[in-house]
Amino acid sequence: MTGTAAFPPEDYAGTDRAVFSIQGLYCPSCAAAVERSLRGAPGVEAAQVSYASASAAVRWQPGTDLGTLAARVGRLGFEMRPLMQNAESDRRIGKEMRRFAIRLAVATVFGIWTMMIAVAVYLGPPEMGDPALARALAYASGATALPVIGYAGLPLYLSGWRTLRAGAPGMDTLVSLGVLGATAGSLLSLALGRGEVWFDTAVMLVTLLLVARLVEMATLRRSARALASVEAALPDRALVLREGKRREVLAGEVAAGEQVLVAPGMAVTLDGVIAEGESAFDTSSLTGESLPRTKRAGDRIEAGWINLDAPVTLAVEAPVGARRIDRLGADVEVMLHDRPEIHALADRIAGMIVPVALSLVALTALVWGLAGLPAEDVALRALSVLVIACPCAISLAAPVSHLAAVSRASGDGLLLRRQSATETLGALRTLVVDKTGTLTEGRPRVTDVALAPGETRAGVLALAAAAEGALPHPLATAIRDAAPDTLPEAQAQYREADGVSATVGGEQVRVGSAGHLRRAGIAPLETGMSGTVVHVARDGRAIAALRIADRLRPDAAATMATLRETGIRIVMATGDDRGAALDVARALGLPERDVHAGLAPEDKVALLRDLPRPLGFLGDGLNDTGALVAADVGIAVSEANSASVAVADVVLTRGGLTGVLRACTLSRRARAVLRQNLGFALVYNLAALVLAFEGAVPPAAAALAMTASSLTVLANASRLARNGSRPKPAPTARTTA
Repeated sequence: MTGTAAFPPEDYAGTDRAVFSIQGLYCPSCAAAVERSLRGAPGVEAAQVSYASASAAVRWQPGTDLGTLAARVGRLGFEMRPLMQNAESDRRIGKEMRRFAIRLAVATVFGIWTMMIAVAVYLGPPEMGDPALARALAYASGATALPVIGYAGLPLYLSGWRTLRAGAPGMDTLVSLGVLGATAGSLLSLALGRGEVWFDTAVMLVTLLLVARLVEMATLRRSARALASVEAALPDRALVLREGKRREVLAGEVAAGEQVLVAPGMAVTLDGVIAEGESAFDTSSLTGESLPRTKRAGDRIEAGWINLDAPVTLAVEAPVGARRIDRLGADVEVMLHDRPEIHALADRIAGMIVPVALSLVALTALVWGLAGLPAEDVALRALSVLVIACPCAISLAAPVSHLAAVSRASGDGLLLRRQSATETLGALRTLVVDKTGTLTEGRPRVTDVALAPGETRAGVLALAAAAEGALPHPLATAIRDAAPDTLPEAQAQYREADGVSATVGGEQVRVGSAGHLRRAGIAPLETGMSGTVVHVARDGRAIAALRIADRLRPDAAATMATLRETGIRIVMATGDDRGAALDVARALGLPERDVHAGLAPEDKVALLRDLPRPLGFLGDGLNDTGALVAADVGIAVSEANSASVAVADVVLTRGGLTGVLRACTLSRRARAVLRQNLGFALVYNLAALVLAFEGAVPPAAAALAMTASSLTVLANASRLARNGSRPKPAPTARTTA
């Protein structure tokens, strides 16, 4: 996929930076090659290529020819295009995954026969050593390996060549050299009339790397879907007032300065100022607060909020593309672009091994050639070095440890996604935690009731619930949940922004704020209650005050205490007011210095920059997506917003907050296994390279040793899947925030 026909440089006239899609970018070493090429282009001031998002962020000087940049990318075998919509990117990646899946199927079907022949030769009875039979099996092995080497591995060789030519060789380059060496050695052996061939080595290298590439493309697809989920969370329709009439249109068709009607129960679709009306709004999408805010004429409201009570007219100030929620989505995309890559470790090691391996191959040929060995023996020793240099065990060490951890986690109620995040969990120094919906249940409840003389709790709650009716207001819901099942009938109802009045059983009932009662000439009860208090009056006299609050999750206090005992600093970050935040902090035993309240989504991201790393973020809302991505590890609770679940590295699918403890325990074990695997693989490769250079390891033995080292890595990683990761169960307690 090359060329520049799809790239329009004129679209970027007058700009000095942009993010472009890079088609065909399916490995970290490919991203490094494109980045190196772009940085070397005249006029480019900075370039950062992300394998995870298949995109390039470029900044250039005025007058730079962007067509030249696209041509540079095209010469590497990729295509630079305007940044695609995430849904389109998802479709393209899915199409490429299907192509790779077909190649993997071919490699698996034909590779099985190649490996069966190899096993028969290596482990068969003495009769298998008959020269005629050995040559026949060698030719059969070559025939079954041909579709794998010639077809299935083709994109890997192309990628290896591109990255080598760009001066950024990676695993594709090293594996391609190994396949070349194994195939060339086999053909040389057949040409010399021998029966020793190493087609099985080439087949194994191609198959394992195809599996790795499919895993990497699945990671790309998850990034695209994560961004698409953020986009899907944005409201897209509006009731615009034009020529005295209401018209329902796409939000993108409304311009700044126009007016739109926001009816009760509707989502606000554009940012602006209330021109007429007063209502309570659910702002949780951007603030995380479970309790509503009252807004009046002249107050600013934002897209993503939900109108709860009364219709309002909004004067649009920020159309689609300029809304705050749009900027948050763009920030998430940039942060996903800057994240560490999933398999970069293996590619960095491969990049170091390639020049060393090629130097050793040349040195082997030179030294033994000068020593007077026959040319065929010199070639076979050099090929042994090349085969051993392919670090299958190194390339497997990180992915198989991660996959084993994923398997174990699924049984423990955890979904682990990004490999680097899985490894980082066990080394966290700081965990930043959202309050509402994360530490708390996210559902306001009636926690205290103060009564006037002669009143009963059940009677007051029944009156208040009847007056509220079916209002979709969080406070009304809390009152209905606390009231008896049987309610008196309300004959009439009148709603205001801070309360409701209704006729219930012939009595005039008011439910609302203290100000709501005072405007009606009623003095509310003096209770000394803090937080959110709803007052109830009947026939002009206050009869009760209801304190409504969110409640801590049952396992929140014990889980946070256990995490602190392991040395992790717990920091609370919430959009709620400081009083409510401090109530929760006291219940958890957190110091005031680690409580940050009244934070906008952008403030949460900024807070993470100043805290010790590595750090994690535990959240649940759309307003948490930026922080989930900006953290080294983003963790979403099971009831989280779909956009938060999409961008999180770890999802607690069940088991409450204790899942964080299980994830950290599993991560520490996965890190230990990874270090063991990498250590073994590096020792093996270094020792085997020395022996191969000295001629002590023939190509057949090199292939067997490489297979054995890979099996050892797999066996060690499988311990993760067999052994549990559950910490000791923590006691639970229910506390009101």
